[in-house]
Amino acid sequence: MEHFSRIISKIKQYLPTIVSIGNLACGFGAIIFIINNELSYAAWLIITAMVFDGMDGQIARLIKTKIAWGRQIDSLADMVTFGIVPAFLIGSINAFNSHIAIWFVCFFFTLCTAIRLARHNAQDNSDTEQDKYFTGLPSTLAGGTIASLILLDGYLKTTVGIQIVSKSIPSITFILGILMVSKIQYIKIVDVLRKKHNPASLLTIIGVFFTLLVLFILYPSIMLPLGFCVYVIIGNHGVFRKKAIHTT
Repeated sequence: MEHFSRIISKIKQYLPTIVSIGNLACGFGAIIFIINNELSYAAWLIITAMVFDGMDGQIARLIKTKIAWGRQIDSLADMVTFGIVPAFLIGSINAFNSHIAIWFVCFFFTLCTAIRLARHNAQDNSDTEQDKYFTGLPSTLAGGTIASLILLDGYLKTTVGIQIVSKSIPSITFILGILMVSKIQYIKIVDVLRKKHNPASLLTIIGVFFTLLVLFILYPSIMLPLGFCVYVIIGNHGVFRKKAIHTT
């Protein structure tokens, strides 16, 4: 019985890292789909990896355990899934006539992801003020934005034959790279939802959540990029705080 308890304790200790490996597995699978020109499947794996990336930290806090190299695994997985894979997704759609131009944008995005992750790892974890917001657009959300735009591009090409998204993705990618290495403070949505709300606000949040959930189920290729773009544009911590002050 003691031996079994020890095994459970070991599994519990490594559980956040196992979840991070799930993130890496999604990135690896996405690369395989890109090689086979299945870009929509690759994009969905990036979106799935976001779930793993969000879970590992929450699990670590919940069970109050972490291993020294677990954070490094998490960062390396993020680098692959949200830095390298989105770049190759962009390169695979041939949005520019000049291959040099598009691959420069792809490398720039990957470089910004590496800088963003390195800067995040170098930050002092004891800085409670930094815990209140993200400094620069998180690489997870930048990669997710590109994946969602790939889904929107495929949807528009299939339904109405419009290629405007694929032509604009490289420019958007360049902007996302700049936002990742910027000093712009982005809100943490989970922390906002955790705050205490009065009954009226809570009811409104629940209603909005279920409405968005239904719309996501019906139109995932539209709702995903819409949600990401809204966060990128108005998720600024300073702007959000000012709005919150004016509405209270």
